Amino acid sequence: MLQKIAKSKSFDLLGVLIVVAISIASGYLTETLADVTHWGHWTVFVPFGIISIINSILSIYSTRLTGRMNNLGNVVGIANVVLSGTIDYILGNQAAVITYPVTFIIYTVAIEHWKRTEKYKSSKPMTGAKGVLTIIGMFILSLLFSFGTNYIGWTNGLTDPLFWITVIAFGLSLGANVLNAMKFEMQWKFWVLYDFIQLAKAGIQGQLR
Repeated sequence: MLQKIAKSKSFDLLGVLIVVAISIASGYLTETLADVTHWGHWTVFVPFGIISIINSILSIYSTRLTGRMNNLGNVVGIANVVLSGTIDYILGNQAAVITYPVTFIIYTVAIEHWKRTEKYKSSKPMTGAKGVLTIIGMFILSLLFSFGTNYIGWTNGLTDPLFWITVIAFGLSLGANVLNAMKFEMQWKFWVLYDFIQLAKAGIQGQLR
């Protein structure tokens, strides 16, 4: 059942329709850059809401395609990283200029690695105590790296709730992206957790705006 859902193009379209419908209902569709920044009068001509919606659609297709072990998903992911980093910086994540380039590099590594592997097939999962310890160690390092890079980029990080939620979100995404680059299906368990963290992050960003 889950495999059918992962491969269904109808679910791809459903995800897009949900994003667009929610954006229209919330008024986000008509939001401009002027609504989130104070950079000058020219910002009223930048359709920030539409750009964000497009970025969400890219994220959906990147996830759906990589879920099918299609390398095109990693290519789409690079475009998503560039837009996400820009949007995240505008919404208050000053460390985005440090963290998102790392994700960009991981995606380029993923593209090259997937080219050298059998199409549409994942790598054999890591099993046993060694595999578990490897995964735990990788995510600990990812969270420590996330803390360090975000701490450099934030002026009041330790007292800012958005800082801590960003540290967790980037740490999880970093670890999951490494698993993706290695073509391990176990990455999806961590992406589910990441999605919930992102919801909390969006709520904090909404309160600060």
